[in-house]
Amino acid sequence: MKVIVTDEISEKGLVLLQQDERIQLDVRLGLSKAELYRQIGDYDAIITRSGTQVDAELLSHATNLKMVARAGVGIDNVDVLAASERGIIVVNAPFGNTNSAAEHTMAILLAMCRNVADANASLKSGQWQRAPFTGQELKHKTLGIIGLGKVGGRVALRARAFEMEVLVYDPYISENRAKDFGTELVELEELIRRSDVISVHTPLNEQTRGLIASEHFDQMKEGVLIVNCARGGIIEEAAMLAALEDGKVAGSAFDVWSEEPPSSEILKKLIAHPRMVVTPHLGANTFEAQTNVAIDVSREILNLLDGKPVENAVNIARFDPDLMTQMRPFMDLVAVLGNFISQLAPENPGKVSFRYNGKIAAHDCMPITVAGLAALLNRSSDQEVNMVNATLIAERQGLIVEQSRSTESEFFSNLITLTLETPKGSRTIAGTLFEGTPKIVKMRDFTIDFTPEEHMLVMTYEDRPGLIGKIGTILGEAEVNIGAMNLGRRAKGGEAIVVFSVDSPVDQETVTRLSEAIGANYVQAVQLS
Repeated sequence: MKVIVTDEISEKGLVLLQQDERIQLDVRLGLSKAELYRQIGDYDAIITRSGTQVDAELLSHATNLKMVARAGVGIDNVDVLAASERGIIVVNAPFGNTNSAAEHTMAILLAMCRNVADANASLKSGQWQRAPFTGQELKHKTLGIIGLGKVGGRVALRARAFEMEVLVYDPYISENRAKDFGTELVELEELIRRSDVISVHTPLNEQTRGLIASEHFDQMKEGVLIVNCARGGIIEEAAMLAALEDGKVAGSAFDVWSEEPPSSEILKKLIAHPRMVVTPHLGANTFEAQTNVAIDVSREILNLLDGKPVENAVNIARFDPDLMTQMRPFMDLVAVLGNFISQLAPENPGKVSFRYNGKIAAHDCMPITVAGLAALLNRSSDQEVNMVNATLIAERQGLIVEQSRSTESEFFSNLITLTLETPKGSRTIAGTLFEGTPKIVKMRDFTIDFTPEEHMLVMTYEDRPGLIGKIGTILGEAEVNIGAMNLGRRAKGGEAIVVFSVDSPVDQETVTRLSEAIGANYVQAVQLS
C-alpha cells in the first residue's frame, strides 16, 4: 500500500506506518498543484492537515485512492461529497487534539481577562505599569458554550472548576447529557442574553456559518467577552469588529479566521484591535496533539489495509466501536442477501426495503442497511460500490431505500428481510445467523433453509415426479457436481423452489437445457464472492 504525506505531520505519529513492511510511506511536502496531480494517482492513501486542498479536481487524478486521512478534527479542506462519489473513505482524528483545543480556549480566555499579552509587552518595553492592566475574575461569571461536543464538554468541565455557571446551546444533545457536565441546556437566544462570556465549539458548516451575527450582538450583555477557538466564520467577523468598536463587547479572543492567513481589511482591523487577543490557529498545536492525531490516522490506514472497521470515517454510516464486533456478522449476512437478490430480481428496481426483526432491531441498523445496499448495487453500477458511496449511487439510480425495525420475531432471534420492487414484480429474501454463519430462510414466499455457497443454482417449477433426477443428469453431463440441495414448496404438486449448492459455476448453455428439460418457471445461476 502506498501512502503519501503532503503536510507537516509528527514523525512520532507515523512510526506505525513506517514499521509496517506492507506500506510504502512517502513524505512529499511543498508540492505544487500540478506536481501533486501527477503523483497522486500512484497512491492508495493521502495524509494531510489543512495545507492541502483535497478537492474534486485533485480527486479526479487520484485513480487508486482509497482513503483521505485528515490529521485533525476539521475537514474543511476536503471535498467529502466528491470523495464519496468515488468511493473514497474520508477519516479525521476527532479525539487527538481535543484536550489541546480545550486548554487553548482557557488559555486565551484567561489571557484576555488578565491582560496578559499587553502587560507582557509593556514590561518587556521597560515600563512598570499595573493599573492599566487590571483584569477580571472568572469566578461566578456565566459562560455560554455553543456546542457541547468533545472540545465544548472539556471546556465546560474546566469552567466549572473555575466556579463559573455554564449554559449550553446544542440542538443535538439531550438535557441529561448537559446535566452530566453540570451545565444548563438553553436555547441560543437565552444563552446570548444571559452569558458574561460566550465561547463557540461547533464545526463549520451551512448550519453554523454566521451563527453569531449582528442581531445577536445587539442582545448580549454590555461588556460581554467572546471566544472562538473552533472555526473562523462561525462568528461574523464584521459584526464582531463593530461590537468591539462600539464598546458592546469588552474583549474578544480568536484563534481561527475565515481566511487563513488573514488578508481582508476587516480581518486586519479585527486582529489589530486593542481589545483582541489573537493567535494563528494554535488550538491543536501541541506536541502531544500532533503526535496523537498522526497516530489516529495511521491506525485508520492500517484498519483499511487489514479489512477492519474504520472508526472515524466521516462519510460511512457506522456503529459505536463497542458494538462493531457484535454487528459485523449481520453486516456480512446482509451483504450476502443483497448480493443474492441482485442476481434473482428483474431489471429496473425502484425500491428496496430492509426489515429487521428481533434483538438486532434494538440498535440503529443504518450501517447494516448501507452494507446491504452496497452489495445489492455492485452488480448494476459502472463503478465499485461500497459503504461510502452506496447511498449516493442509489439516489442517482432513482432507487428508494426504506428501513423498518421491530423487536418482535416469530421464529428467529434475529431476522433480516430484503424486498426488492420492480416493474415486473417484487422479490423477497430473508436470512438469519446460525452460530455466526449466514443462513437464508426465505425466498419469495417459500420457506427454505440453506447456507449460501460460492456457486449456486436457483430454480422454480411445477413439482412433478422425476424432475430432480433430470436436473442431476443434466448437471452431471455438464460436469457440475452437486454439493447440497434444498427444496421448498407450498403444497404437493404445486410450485416448488430448489436451491443447489454446486462445486463449479453453471454456464448459460446448461441453464437453458435445464429450463427446457423440466419446463422451469425460473432458472438462475448465482455466484457469491
